Amino acid sequence: MVWAILILPLVAIAITAAGAPLGLAGWISVLAALADVVIAGILAGEASHGRAVIAIPHWVGVDAFGSLILLLETFGALTALLFSIGFLSQLSTPADRKRRYFIWFNLFLTALYAVPMLREIALVWLALTLTTLFSVFLVSFERTPAALEAGWKYAILTTLGAAIAILGVLLLYWAESRAGFTAFTWRQLAASAPKLSPAIVSIAFLLILIGFGTKAALIPFHAWLPDTYSRAPFPICAMLSILESAAIPYVLLHLAATIRLAPGARVDQWLIFFGLVSAGGAALLIIQTHEYKRLFAYSTIENTGIILTAGAMTSTAAHHAAIWQIISHSFTKPLVFYAAGIMFMLVGKLRISEVRGVLSRSPWIGSVMMAAGLAIAGAPPFAIFLSELAILKAGLAGPQMWAAVLLSSFMIISFCAITYHLFRMVLGSADANDTAADAPPVTIPRSCIIALTVAAIPVVVLGCYVPAPLAHWLAAATASLGSGRP
Repeated sequence: MVWAILILPLVAIAITAAGAPLGLAGWISVLAALADVVIAGILAGEASHGRAVIAIPHWVGVDAFGSLILLLETFGALTALLFSIGFLSQLSTPADRKRRYFIWFNLFLTALYAVPMLREIALVWLALTLTTLFSVFLVSFERTPAALEAGWKYAILTTLGAAIAILGVLLLYWAESRAGFTAFTWRQLAASAPKLSPAIVSIAFLLILIGFGTKAALIPFHAWLPDTYSRAPFPICAMLSILESAAIPYVLLHLAATIRLAPGARVDQWLIFFGLVSAGGAALLIIQTHEYKRLFAYSTIENTGIILTAGAMTSTAAHHAAIWQIISHSFTKPLVFYAAGIMFMLVGKLRISEVRGVLSRSPWIGSVMMAAGLAIAGAPPFAIFLSELAILKAGLAGPQMWAAVLLSSFMIISFCAITYHLFRMVLGSADANDTAADAPPVTIPRSCIIALTVAAIPVVVLGCYVPAPLAHWLAAATASLGSGRP
C-alpha cells in the first residue's frame, strides 16, 4: 500500500503522455490524488499507534510524523489539481503545454511524496532536489520572459542550496562511519548519535539547514521567492508553500531531533536563530510588499520560521505545537492562494494598490478572500490561531521565554500588515476609472469552486474542534520527533 502512493501519480503521467484528451488528463490526475489521500489516511491510522509502516526495511516506510506530512501533501495535491483544471481553462495556452503541465505536476508530486517515505537520508536529499527539477517547469509555465527568469532564478539558487546540503549530508555520513556505523537511515543515525563528534555533527547540521533553508526560502536565503511566487500559477504557489512549510520542516525537525542525541551538538541554537530571523524578516517584508501573491509568499516564510523556532524549544508541548502549526498552515495556505486566484479572475491584477472594492463587485468572492486572508493571518476562529497560541503558551512556560516574546511581536506585526493589505483590497472603494468594475460578470470555473470548498473544510473545522483521532495522531508524531526515532 505504501508503494501505491508513488505509483498512482506515475500512472496518471503514463495516461497523459499516451495522448489522453486534456480534460481526461486533468481528471485522471485528480482521481489519482484522491486515491492517494485515502491511502495516506489509512497509513496514518496504522502509524498513529507509534509503529512505522515499512515497505522495504531501512529504505521505504512512514512513521507517525511522516504519515502526517504525507496526508497534508496528498490533500494539498488533490485541491491544487482540482483548481488547476479550472484555472487552465481560463488561459489561451496551447493544449499540449497544458497537458505537459499535468505531467510535470505529477512528477513533482512523486518526488514530494517520497520525502516523508524514504528512510535513507541521502535519498531524502535526492527527493527534495528532484522537487526543484520538476517544479521549475511549473513555475515558468507561462513562458513569458519574466516567468522564465523567475524559473531560472528559482532553479539556480535552490540548486546551490542543494549543493551545500549534500556537503552536510556527506559530513554527517563521514562522522557516522568514523564511529563504526555503516547504515545511513534515520533509525541508525539516532542509534549512533551519542557516539558522534558534537563538532562535526553541528557543522553538518548547519550546512544542511542552510542548504534546505535556501529551498524553504528562509531569510537571508529567500532571494528567489518573490519573483517565483509572482509568476507561478496559483495552484503551484499552494504546493510550493506545502513543500516549504511542511516537507522541509519535517526533514529539519526530524534531523534536529536525531542529532540532538549527540551530547554537546549545537542544533537548537541554529534552528532558533534562523527561525526568528525568518519570522521577523518576513513580517517586515509583508509590510512593504506591493503584490498580494508576494504577500502570501512572505507569510509562508514567516510560518516556516515560527515552526523552526517552536521545534528548537525544549518542551514536548512546543514540539506538539510546532507539528500543529505545520498542519494548520498546510491546510490554510492553499485556501488563501485559491481565494486569491479567484479574485485574480475577477480583477485581473496583482498589485495591491490596483485592487479595490472586491466585496462591492462580488460579495461572495470578497467574503471568501476576507475569510481566507484572516485565516492565514492567524485570526480566530481559524486553525492557525490555535496553533500559534499553543506555540506562545509553550514558549512562555519554558526556558526560551525570550524567543516566545520575540515571536509574539513578529506575529502581531504580520497580523496587522496582512489585515491592512486585505482590508484595502476587499473593503476599499473601487477606483472610478477602473474599467474592471464595469466589466461583464466573471464566470468562475466549477472545479475552482469545488477546490476552494474542499480546502476550506479543515481550516474551519480545526479552528473549532480537534477530532480525537487527530489528537492521538499528533501525540504519536510528537513522540517520534522527541525521541528522534522513526
